[in-house]
This record gives sequence, structure tokens and C-alpha cells, in this order.
Amino acid sequence: MKKTYDRKVFNRMLRLRGMTLLCFSRLLMFLLLSFPLLGRAGTMNLVQAQVNVKSVEISGKVVDKNNAPLPGVTVLMKGTGLGTATDINGTYKLSIPDQQSIVLEFSFVGMKTKTVTYTGQQKINVVLEEDVSEMEEVVVTGYQKIERRKLTSSITTVDMDRLRMVNQPSIDKLLQGQVPGMTIVSTSGAPGAVPQIRIRGTSTISGNVQPLWVVDGIILEDPVDASVDDLLNNRNLIASGIGGVNVDDIESINVLKDAAATAIYGTRAANGVIVITSKKGTAGKTRVTYNGSITIGMRPKLKDAYMMNSKDRIDVNMEMLSQGLLKASSNKAGQYGTVSDFERYFIDVNDHKLSWEQFQDKVNQLETVNTDWLGLLMQDTYSHAHTLSVSGGSENVRYYTSLGYSTENGNLKGEENNRYSAMAKVDINYNKFILSFNLNGNVQKRQYTPQEVGLMSYALNTARSVGAYNEDGSLMFYQRDNNLDHMYSKPFSIINERKNTDDDVQTNAISASANVEYRLIPSLKVGMQFSYGVSNFEEKVYFGEKSWYAANLKREYAPGTANFGYIAANSGMPVGGELRLNNTKNENYSIRANLAFNKFLDKENCHQFQASVIGELSSTLYTGFAITKRGYIPERGMLFDDVNLSDSWGYVSYPDYDNWLKTNSAAKGILTHNLTRQVGLVGTLFYAYKDAYIFNANMRIDGSNKFGDASNEKLNPIWSVSGRWNIHENLLSNKWWINTLALKASFGYQGNMSAQDSPNLIVQRKGTHWAFNELYSSIKYYPNPHLKWEKTSTYNIELEYSLFNNKLVGNFSYYYRHTTDAFMSKTVSRINGVSSYTVNQGTLNNQGFEFDINYTPIENLGAGGEKRGFVWRINPNFGSVFNQLVDKVKGKDKVLQDEIRYGDYLDGRVQVSGRPVNTFYSYKFTGLDSKDGRPTFYGTDADEIVGKDKNGNDLTRQRAYELMTLGEVCMEVMEHSGCREPFLQGSISNYLGWRNWGLSFNLAYSVGSKIRLLQMYGSNNSAVLPPVTNMRGEFVNRWQRPGDEEYTNVPGLLDAKSYNRTKTPWWNDKPYEFAGTIWNMYDNSNLRVASGDYLKLTSLSLRYVVPERICHKMYMKSAYLNVSGTNLFTICSKELKGQDPSQSGSSELINISVRPTYSLSLNVTF
Repeated sequence: MKKTYDRKVFNRMLRLRGMTLLCFSRLLMFLLLSFPLLGRAGTMNLVQAQVNVKSVEISGKVVDKNNAPLPGVTVLMKGTGLGTATDINGTYKLSIPDQQSIVLEFSFVGMKTKTVTYTGQQKINVVLEEDVSEMEEVVVTGYQKIERRKLTSSITTVDMDRLRMVNQPSIDKLLQGQVPGMTIVSTSGAPGAVPQIRIRGTSTISGNVQPLWVVDGIILEDPVDASVDDLLNNRNLIASGIGGVNVDDIESINVLKDAAATAIYGTRAANGVIVITSKKGTAGKTRVTYNGSITIGMRPKLKDAYMMNSKDRIDVNMEMLSQGLLKASSNKAGQYGTVSDFERYFIDVNDHKLSWEQFQDKVNQLETVNTDWLGLLMQDTYSHAHTLSVSGGSENVRYYTSLGYSTENGNLKGEENNRYSAMAKVDINYNKFILSFNLNGNVQKRQYTPQEVGLMSYALNTARSVGAYNEDGSLMFYQRDNNLDHMYSKPFSIINERKNTDDDVQTNAISASANVEYRLIPSLKVGMQFSYGVSNFEEKVYFGEKSWYAANLKREYAPGTANFGYIAANSGMPVGGELRLNNTKNENYSIRANLAFNKFLDKENCHQFQASVIGELSSTLYTGFAITKRGYIPERGMLFDDVNLSDSWGYVSYPDYDNWLKTNSAAKGILTHNLTRQVGLVGTLFYAYKDAYIFNANMRIDGSNKFGDASNEKLNPIWSVSGRWNIHENLLSNKWWINTLALKASFGYQGNMSAQDSPNLIVQRKGTHWAFNELYSSIKYYPNPHLKWEKTSTYNIELEYSLFNNKLVGNFSYYYRHTTDAFMSKTVSRINGVSSYTVNQGTLNNQGFEFDINYTPIENLGAGGEKRGFVWRINPNFGSVFNQLVDKVKGKDKVLQDEIRYGDYLDGRVQVSGRPVNTFYSYKFTGLDSKDGRPTFYGTDADEIVGKDKNGNDLTRQRAYELMTLGEVCMEVMEHSGCREPFLQGSISNYLGWRNWGLSFNLAYSVGSKIRLLQMYGSNNSAVLPPVTNMRGEFVNRWQRPGDEEYTNVPGLLDAKSYNRTKTPWWNDKPYEFAGTIWNMYDNSNLRVASGDYLKLTSLSLRYVVPERICHKMYMKSAYLNVSGTNLFTICSKELKGQDPSQSGSSELINISVRPTYSLSLNVTF
């Protein structure tokens, strides 16, 4: 992969990197000089011969084309082990034999190697030219640093220069479209929301599917022990460990994909590894860098929501009245508790308080209300971020420190994410020792509105004919109660609810690590690394006394009732509000020791051999406490009021509340404890012949306390073999147009383990039993000693190329992953004490193609940093994923689960042989009934003759279903709709540069996913939505009279009698019940499925690099100004009508779509 650099930045990186490599170069010289002493007798004779030859000392200076000194350049006498390295000023001295035809070789990372023939001159000065294609020569995998030309595994290095041109505070979202084969779905635009990430598809059915994050060689632990379901459902409030990492502190990102790359990380790396390397200090003067940005984000507008206006919604209400679907009881006249103004006016008509003409006038006024709920509940956002870093050091000691602060406001009012980060890093290189110390800390404070309030859902689903404020400016309340008698006072205002509820999340994390390496002999080094981290997660969810949530529990009698003003005895919370506390502490440590051997086996340096042994011990402990308290009054000194105290006779005023206190587990408090310990042993072997043929083998054995009795199940060997043929080194070495051409192949095994199961019986101790009045215990987890590891075999083949003087650089790869013994839940007889059990019975295949191209059509570079000509670079990439569940016994489209529900087919939870994971199904819509406009579906006519029975009699559909299993019935009435996850994602990045200006933009695309359109009738299976609820804009074009079915597919409103009959269809409560009502079927029909494909302009950035002469005048080393935008437009299916292509309509929770942002950033270095 080819990186793009500003020339000044490029040269500066070379000098700084040279300081880093200087000490390593000197060590390398010592190593090379030591090889003859460790080699054969012939080598000793060579040294002996050289002793007898007169030597001469030569010296010189090595600079780049801008005359900047290059420290750490390797200077070798070709064909021997004699050599040295340039110092901090780029100068060198070397004693060589005084003889003709000696060739000196000057090499340096990122520069083209240069050879100079010695002809007797005592001073040799050299100018090295940069080789941009070699700047990514070293790839960091966390455990190792590997030269790219010797890399045998599938690893993608992310272009950090390109990422830094985009202002995005979250690194996980920043990677979207940047890595072939990585699928990122941002299902919410809320601040701090966790996206779903897949690397090369899904290789497990019920295990963890998220990749492993590694920062500076240390596995990153999440502050919260989230379940697999939480990760799949993408709860916004899950605390992510990567969320605390400051993007400005990142030096490089490498994504490890195949088994050859991930095997060294063991079972946790089965879904891929994302390796982050943070910045280090560089030798030289102290550098102070400030990077700051301000960002403005746009909220959704009414045009983005395809919902009815007031007039359209009132028109539906009037039709509902005419059909008898809305009724008002006259005995409720004048009482508190009507749901909306429309219904209250209609009650007044029935109560003869309003004439029909007056009612019409009132309704006409409601038609003009048009409340902009999106405007009232949402906002344009203003966010800013700042990072101050200090770095520097000498040849032996380097340091880097940073402080960061960012605040990210949400589009929903009252939501924000504040992050404070700090980092200190020291690297010491002294004699044979290399030591590094790293200290990281971050604090995240996030504020949300509780998910139960559902601000976004309310903004979209509330009728615009409902007002928010009264004429005097006070909040308008309406009664929100499922009880038609409206006995209790439950006034609701969404604005009041937002003001009186909170969901505050705070995460504190700190980690420290130390790494030491000692070179025993030039070819052998030993190292040890220790890390310790601790984090605290605290969530406070508060529902105030004035909230509807509190009123719903309080049950205070409504005005007009006999007990008005009193609180009912069945109150769940007589006073105050509710406070939920959830605290989780994570404590983890790891110890790693390694022994590494690296040596050329011959004097010609043709045979290189490397081997390493690594031992690792890790422990992760999650402890938590959660409790729900009621009667909370924060304005009185955070007081919990005394309620429900019993009198002298033992009588309590509120028995329901008393029962909740005594029996509800959340009220009594829940303690959690989850300890995972693992031990691992890693071995690696490496052999290279003339840098052309390279072979690598990795093996790791993991043991975990999560698996049980048999020794062959406790320990899981994970291994891989891989190879590389650098074709350009031999077969095509003389082709001028080939710079690099290499073929790579790998095979290996990976594993995965279940966090929900244990080999031992887990007994949960309980309190006093209600019936036996004594302490008791219950079984939480039954033993599962036979559970084994999931095993995934991975094949990978890749072609890597660099052509036409590095103008065309890229790779093309194919992979195949086969998972066996996948975890599946199987139904068992309840006589065993449980109804389901986890077993190793699943099989899953994944395969796909990936390509990544870096093409530079134009590159006219001048000699100076400010005199660059025009540059155009384009980088298209894509990754495809095709996964499939496999069963050797059952054929295609056969259900693999023992027990299913029809809802499993609709939401993608069903496991079907021959289909991908997350496949979902839909009912087959057959049109609208010409008589009343109701929707009809295939397979729902009970009296339809579908064949003959064994006696030759007509077989009706209802009778046929009685002879079928539920799975067979579902497959009869439904059809395969597709998969919720795309099988192809990628991007096309462009960079255009001229002089000090740079323009970049990135187009991301996704192909292959299917999503449901947002529901029209809701989950209550009702076609009669209350007047307070808005309706989708499609309903304007509903069926209204016979013949309309020829022009529309939107159902009409039935009369009350016909509608009531639809509430209990003939399949209701049958063993083969395959649906709810026809209204539920319509929302889940093939008519309501749309393509999730999209093309999105994810970023557009314009950067200006301040000329060096201006920087010097302002006492700055460098500076640049950047203007960027993200998520500027999306091209997707017209059927979505404003729905985000990543938002599935089957979800009750409507998330905020990812919104456009505009940023201005400044980077200054002193």
C-alpha cells in the first residue's frame, strides 16, 4: 500500500525515524561483525586475511535531497560484515581495506539504497533519494515487527495521513471504507455509539463476533462485560475500550485478517485483530504540537422524515370516525384523561357541548398546528477537540506525552460525550537494553436521555397535530394511559419527560505497561512485558418525580374520580423518583516473556533464520453491582424518602411497593463476578532464502478456566503456516516495469470460546425463601464439561504488486474460512433442569475476495518542499464476504434449531442450512382485497384446497398446516428476503495536491444488505393508531374505494366490525401459529423490504500547509489548516424515503441516522 506524504513532512519523518534507528543500526553492525566469529572456519580465514591488508579510514556525510542530515543510515562494505551507521548529524567514519573496487552500500528505511565504488577517496558524501513505497516497510503486529517485503500473512496497513485529513473523534467509525474486508455498520449517530465491526464476515453463530483491539501490544479490555446480544443489538451505552483512545495519539493502524497473522493472539483473535501503535518520541529538540478542531453537525429536518403533516393525519382521524374506529364515551365528558385534543373535541360533540360545525372549526385549527417535533427535540451540534503533545529526546532516551480533551454534542438535546485523555511514553535504548514505559488514562462522561423515553421515536411517530405548548407558553400535557377508564393521573409531555430524566454514564480507565529487551548475543535477545489496567464504569439512570414514568408507577387518582388527589394502594412508587445505579469494575493484567533468535546462516546473507518462544499469562476480572431505588428526591440533598413504613399492627399502606422492595432482584441489588484467566504459549519459525522464498510458522496453545474436564478440551492448539515468493527477486528481476511482485499463501486454525458457559456447576446463593422462610440457593449455570472450542480453518492466497516505478501498487486476495463445532443452542427435556443447552454442532463457511489499489496517474514533484507540482492519487478497494451455514444431513433451507418461533424468521435469528447468518424472511404479499382494501397474503386462506389427503379427499390449507411443523409452515407462507449484513463493502479515495494545497475525498459503498422499511402499524398488530400517533407518509395513498387496489398497495381503513375480526385470525393460538395479525404481516411482508445498498461521500477535506519560510518567521516548525466534511450525502434506494440504509424497520428503537458534519482544524508544531 502506498502512502502519500508532504515532502517537508516526509523528510522530517526520515530524520526523526533515523534517530530512532540509530542505536538499532549500531547494534546491527555489532551483530554482523559477530557472525564471522560464530560462523565457519572459512569466515575466520576471511577476517584473518583482512588483518594483513592495510586499512584506511574514510568519512563523509549522508543527507537527503534538501541537504538535511540523515541519522541512522547503514553504511556497509558490500559482501562483508564491515559497516557502521551515521550519527545524529548524518556523519560517519569507517575503516576499510585499502584496495580498489570496494563497493560501499548506503541504506535507510524509506530511502532508495545507493552503492558507491571506493577508488581511493577519503571523503564520500552521499545524497539519498526517498522511496515512498518503502515507508511502510515495517509492519507492527503487536507481538512482532516484520519487514513488509518479508510479510507472509494478510495484513492491511491503514493510511494514517489520509485519515488525519478527516476530523472524526471515533477511531472505529473513522475506519469505515478504509480496509478491504472490514464491514462497519454505524447504526446510530448518537455520541459515543458503538458501531458493529466485522472482519471477513461472521465465523460464529452465537459466540463473540467483534474483532480484538490491541494497543501497543496490549489487548484492550472493555470497561463493561457486554454480552453477545448487547453487541449484536448495538446498545448505544455500551462502554467501549477503544472509545477512550485519542485519535491524535495514533501513529499506525494494522488490521490482521488471516490465521497466519492472528494465530499468535489465540482464541480471542478468531474475528480478526486491529493493532494500534501509539506515537513515540523522536530524537532531537523538544517539539510542542497543538491540534485543535471545531465541528458543526446537522440535525435531521422534516424533509428527512417521510411522515404525515397535520392535515393528512386529521384526514385519517375523520375517516376513522366515519368507519366507527374511534369512539368516545359520553359518561367521560368533562373528566380529565382524554388522550388528544381531537378526541376531547369529539367527546364534547357527543356530550352536546360542541355542535358539529364548532367541531369542524376546532378540527380545522388542528390541521394547521404542524408541530415540528424534530426541531423541538433535536439540535444542530457544536463540538470541539484539543490535543497538546510534547515530544523529544536524545539518541538513548525519547519521550512523548499528550493531553487531550474533546466534547461531542448529540443531535438529541441534552446528549453529549466528553472525553479527557492523557498519555506518557518513555523509550530508553542503552547498550544492550531497550526499555519502554507507557502510561495511559482517560475519562469519558456521557449524557443521554433514557432509552425508555424514546426521544427519536417520539419525534418521528407523534402526530404533528398534537401541540407542544399552550397559548400561554406553558407545556401542553395529554393523558398517556393504556387504561381506557383513565382512573389515574398520568399527564405526558415529551419535553417535560426529557427535562426530568437522565442517563449519565462515566468511565474512568488507567493502564500502565513496561517492556524490557536485552540482547544476550547479537543473534539472541530476551524480553519481558507487563501490563496492568483498571477501569470503572458507572451509570445512573434517573426518572424524576415529575416525569410520566414516575406518574405511571405512582397511580394518583385523576381529577373527577371519587378519590381524586389520593394515591392508590397498588402504587409502585408513592413518592419521589426512581434511580438506577450500575457500577462495573474491570481489573486486568498480563505478563509476557519472549526469547527471539535472528541470524543469517551464511556469510553471503542468503539464508536467514528466525525463531521465537513467547509465554503469556493474563487475567480479567469484572465485578459489578446494580440496584434500583425508588423514592429518590435529589433536590432535598439526594434523599431517599421513607415510605411504606408499617404501623404497630404491621400494616403497610402500599403493599405492592412493599412486595417490590422484598422480591424484586433489582430492588435488592445484584452483585456480579466474572473471572477469566488464560495462559498461552506461542512459538514462531521464520526462514528466508535470498529474500525471495520466505516461510513462516506460528503456533499457540491456550488454556482457559472456561473449559473443562478433558485435557484435550482445556488446551486448544492454534497454528498456521504461510509462505511468500518474491517473484521480482528472481524470475522477473530484470523487468523494468516491476518493482515488487509477490505471491503469498497461508493456512491455519483459529479458535473461539463461549463466555456464557462453564464446565462447573454454578450455584447462586439466594436470600430467604418466601414459602419456606429460610435461606436457599438456585442453579444459575448447569455444568457443561463437554463443550469444546469453536474451530475455524482459514485459507488465504494473495498477490502483492508494485509496478511502473511504484505508480501502481496494491494487492488482490482470496480467503476461505470454515468453522466447525460452532456453538448452538439445543432444546432439551426440562427433566434435565434446563430447557436449552449449548453444544458444538454448528458449521459455517465464509469466503470472499479483496483488492486494494493505489494508483498515481500524475506526480509532478519539484525539488523544494514549497514547489510541488500537481499530484493525483486514487485508491479504490473492496472486500466481499459470502457466508453460509452448512449441515451435512439437512438440505438447503432446512432449519438447524430445535425450537423456533415465527418471529425468528422475521428478525434474522433463524439458523437455516445453506443461508448466511442474519438471514431474514418475509410474508408473501398478494395484493389488496377489492372489497375493503385489506392486505392479503399467500397461504392465509384457511379454506383453500391445496391437494388431496391419503383418502383422496380435498385437503384444505388449514388441515395441511396441522400436518406440518412450524418451520415447514413458515417456509410455506414466507420467502427468503436477504441478509441484514452486506456482502460487499469498500471505498474509492482520491487525493489531489498542488503546491501547498491538498484535496482529498472518500466515497464508501455497501452492497448486498436488505432492510425492512419502518413500520406502518407498529408492534401492537393494530391498524387503528391513536390520533396522537403519526403515520408514515405512504398512508396518504391508502385504499379508499373499490378499484384503488389497481393503483396502490397501501391498505385502507376497515369498518369497526371487520377490523375487530382481524384481531383474532384463524391461526391464532395454534401449534403452527405463523403470524400475528394481517397488519403485522403487512409490516413484515416482502413489500416492505428494500435494498440497503448505498454510496456515501464519507469525507471531503481541503488542507493548506503553511510554507516553511512563513513558519520560521512565526517561530513555528510546521503548521497546516484543514477544512473537512463527513457524511455529506448518501445515494440509496428511493424506497427508503428518508430512512437511513443501516436502520432496520423491525426495530422498535429508531436510532439517529449518521448526520453530516463540517469541521475546521489547526495543527501547529513549535
